[in-house]
Amino acid sequence: MARTDNAIVIAAPMDLVWDITNDVAGWPSLFSEYATAEILSNDPESGGIRFRLTMHPDEQGRVWSWVSERTPDPVTRTVQARRIETGPFEYMNIRWTYREVDGGVEMRWEQDFHMRPDAPADDDAMTEHLNRNTAVQLRLIKDKVERAVPRVRILLWHGARGEGEKLAKLYRKVSDALAGAPGLVGNELLRSVANPDNYLIMSEWTSLAAFRAWDATPAHLLTAPLRAYRAVNARTQSYEMYEVVDAYGSPDA
Repeated sequence: MARTDNAIVIAAPMDLVWDITNDVAGWPSLFSEYATAEILSNDPESGGIRFRLTMHPDEQGRVWSWVSERTPDPVTRTVQARRIETGPFEYMNIRWTYREVDGGVEMRWEQDFHMRPDAPADDDAMTEHLNRNTAVQLRLIKDKVERAVPRVRILLWHGARGEGEKLAKLYRKVSDALAGAPGLVGNELLRSVANPDNYLIMSEWTSLAAFRAWDATPAHLLTAPLRAYRAVNARTQSYEMYEVVDAYGSPDA
C-alpha cells in the first residue's frame, strides 16, 4: 500500500473553490492532463457521480482512459473518490478535503493506492510520479480558481496641502512594508490633474475577503504614516471599495 498527501491554499471563498473543483465536466479546462470528462451517471440521493476521464496522448501517443466515481459532501467539505476501472492499480482511492485557513481555503488530496504486480511501475515509482504531477496540477488549479475571484479595489483619498513630495516618499515607504501582504496584488498613487494637492491611493486585492482579513490584523497599522494626509471625496467619504465586474485590455480580461 502506498499513499500521497498534498495540499495547497487557494485565495478564494470556500463556495467558489468547492463549486469549481467539483464541476467534473469542467475538469478539462481546470487540469492540464485531461482531454475529456464524460459524466456517465448521477445519484441524486448521495450526490455521487460516475464519470470517464480521458487523458491527452502521452509521449508515445498512447491515450489513457478510465472510469471513476466520487461522492462530495458539501456539509463536511470532503469528497470520497475511487477508480472503478483501476488499470495498472490494484486500487486507487482519493480523499479530497477542504478547510478554511488564513489566506483562503486549503484543498488537500490524499491518495491511497497499490500497483498491480505486472504494472510498469511499482508503488515507490508511482508515489514519486504522483507527488510530482499533483504539485503541478494543484498550482494550476490554484491559479485558475483565484482568477475567477472578483478582485477588489480600495480607493483612499488624500490631501497633500503642498507636501506632495513628502506624501510620495511615505507612500513608497509604506508600499515597501506592505510587499507580500496576503491577497495584495498592488497599489498606485494617483494625483489629480485638476487639483495637484488631491491624491488617491488605489490598492487592488484578490478578493474582498482577502482585504478584510488583512485589515483585521495588526499589519494594517503599517499604513499609519499616511493617515495624516487622509481626506474625503465629494461624498465626504475617506475611502470606497469597488469590485471588478469586467475588464478589457488587461492580462486578466
